Amino acid sequence: MTGSHLSHGLRAALLVLAGSALIAVPFLLALDAAPIVTGVLVGSLTIALGLAGTEPGSRGSLPMSTQAAWDRGLGLGLVLSAGIFGLAGEFAAMTLFGVAGVAALAMTSVTRYSAGTV
Repeated sequence: MTGSHLSHGLRAALLVLAGSALIAVPFLLALDAAPIVTGVLVGSLTIALGLAGTEPGSRGSLPMSTQAAWDRGLGLGLVLSAGIFGLAGEFAAMTLFGVAGVAALAMTSVTRYSAGTV
């Protein structure tokens, strides 16, 4: 089962990629102001989480338990925002944030948040 775990470097790269997509895609889809602002804010937070978790234990890095909590919170927050956008009739935004949330939760479930080597 250890072969299915993501390394910290890959986790960080995926978060930076996902954050960049959350910033750019609402503009590309010409969504309304609320999804654009949400995408920019959450995307910036996602990039910051990726950069703060590149090397566990190094200066400027978040502790691994904190990384795990923030990753789960990010995923749940994205799924919740997708539900809110769905209730508001913003179905493109609902799809974008829902897919991002499910992907974040899936990434969290396979990331190794321990000090062991991969």
